[in-house]
Amino acid sequence: MKRYTSTDQQLHWLSQIIAKANRTFVPDKEDDSHTNLYFDALANRIMGRWIKIRGTSVIFTLNLDNQNFEVLDNTQRVLASFQTVSRSVKQIEKGIEDLLPTLGLNASGFSKELHYVIPEYSFKKDLVPAIDKDSLAEWKHFRQIANQACSLLLGHAQVVSEIRVWPHHFDTGIYTLMNANLGLGFGLAMEDSMAATPYFYMSGYPKNGVIDYTNIPESTLWKWELGEHWKGVILPIDRLASKTDLEQMNLVEKFLIETFRWFIKQS
Repeated sequence: MKRYTSTDQQLHWLSQIIAKANRTFVPDKEDDSHTNLYFDALANRIMGRWIKIRGTSVIFTLNLDNQNFEVLDNTQRVLASFQTVSRSVKQIEKGIEDLLPTLGLNASGFSKELHYVIPEYSFKKDLVPAIDKDSLAEWKHFRQIANQACSLLLGHAQVVSEIRVWPHHFDTGIYTLMNANLGLGFGLAMEDSMAATPYFYMSGYPKNGVIDYTNIPESTLWKWELGEHWKGVILPIDRLASKTDLEQMNLVEKFLIETFRWFIKQS
């Protein structure tokens, strides 16, 4: 999964610019959701949030076909485009900051550091490279599975929630109350210190009491992480890599239904 992780990190890094646009121009939300993103598999874009301006709305996006930042209006027309390949992040930020007034946006505060810290990736000071097509295709494949899996879980539970990419940890996920006593988080996370590969996760958050993990459903497909700071179950995606697309989705669905049914019984 090295190729996937490399692309994940590159897009995580670039997406901070969209998060800055959201932070600067979208009304604050207490849960920080005004800064988050969405992977649009139909248009091959990482999308920000709609920004109200001059009686209409615009949205900041990263076009994955050409790796340009593009600002769209509410008819999907490209109002502005800025190249990222072979430029530094500082050059990109400065270029976008300079075009903000042409869109009717006040550039003040746009370049201010975000209120969280992401990893110091080794390529941070390099010029932005073009992501090769095979690596990008693999990234889009698993992120679309994540979108679909989130949608399936919401439909199964008959609850409503946004499917978003959170710019801090860059996970595609959902969090919502599944009933009066249980909140549930599910999504696809980046490779991190807990797992040496990207992974699907599910974790439960009861309003009252704590979850008893003494009778968890075991499987060779997934594993439980019951640490001090996070408790839940993960499905490493390297266990899916050698499968067909249909087999991958079937295994994700098995993970979803069996672990969800266990969590919901704990409420």
